Amino acid sequence: MDSDILISIIVPVYNVEKYLERCIKTLVTQDINNYEILLVDDGSKDNSAKLCDMYSDKYQNIRVFHKKNEGLGLTRNYGMEKAIGKYIIFVDSDDYIKQNSLGDLCSYIVKNNYDVCFYKKCVDNERIIQIEDMFPKEKISAKDLIIYCIAEPLKKDTFEIGAAWKAIYKKEFLENNSLKFESERIVLSEDYVFSGELCSKNPRVGFYDEYIYYYCYNGASLTNSFKADRPIKAVNLFNRLMKIVRREQLSEEAVFRIYNTFVQNILISIKHIYFNVNFDKKEKIQEINKICNSKLVNLTLKNYKKTDNVSLSIIRFFVLTKQSNLLYLIYYCKYKARR
Repeated sequence: MDSDILISIIVPVYNVEKYLERCIKTLVTQDINNYEILLVDDGSKDNSAKLCDMYSDKYQNIRVFHKKNEGLGLTRNYGMEKAIGKYIIFVDSDDYIKQNSLGDLCSYIVKNNYDVCFYKKCVDNERIIQIEDMFPKEKISAKDLIIYCIAEPLKKDTFEIGAAWKAIYKKEFLENNSLKFESERIVLSEDYVFSGELCSKNPRVGFYDEYIYYYCYNGASLTNSFKADRPIKAVNLFNRLMKIVRREQLSEEAVFRIYNTFVQNILISIKHIYFNVNFDKKEKIQEINKICNSKLVNLTLKNYKKTDNVSLSIIRFFVLTKQSNLLYLIYYCKYKARR
């Protein structure tokens, strides 16, 4: 490895032995030579660490790091500290990228001297490949892009840029602006904070109108997704993003998008409770009731009213009115066929 490395691909790895080889095989089949792959093992308990070492022995441009478990955000930070490339790409280890796709991407970003360049994604749900993203034709300033970075896309949106894996970044720009990820143990969706802060630093932004990234729905079970602290992390995320909104004097649409994402996170929290096989009906209602009675959740929900769809408005209303039984019934009626 030397200073001529153009791209560092940072891959956080944690308990993904089922998908890791698929990811790596697309990374090593690229049409450029001067790039490195950093596999950062975040304390995996399965065979992921062994797979990383195996591929490192096989390919000279793969470097492996083993560290204690800290979560996705801090693992990405670790990778950035070790990276020596001029540009950085993040790839989640259960996703993959298009083979032989980096050559043209590199030419495009170098030619235009972008600090960050967003590219398109496809969604792989194990049955079909769904093409997504229609980038805007008109030029948009970095500040105007912040509202798209800090929240889940709305129904009207034609593209998504909040996820860190949706772009290639100039490493020098990240370092000069001290851009790092926050811990996922404090906030949900730390990508939104990173991307929002990034665009607030006025980078030179480009849109590469090609599909590079494949985001995968890998059949992760809802039955073991429950995390009791998810609602509080959602509150922390909302408050952290609101700091960006106030500091950058963003529009009311930014607030609406952040709030809509917050309500979505509460909806998902209740959904995870409903599908948790370790709870009986009574315990599920008790867990839902904890959300309904959370002062922080209620305070955040009361501040705003408008959401992007009726379902979110209903969830908001029933949480605020502490209708735990009705919330359980809603999920029962919606998902009983899947039980």
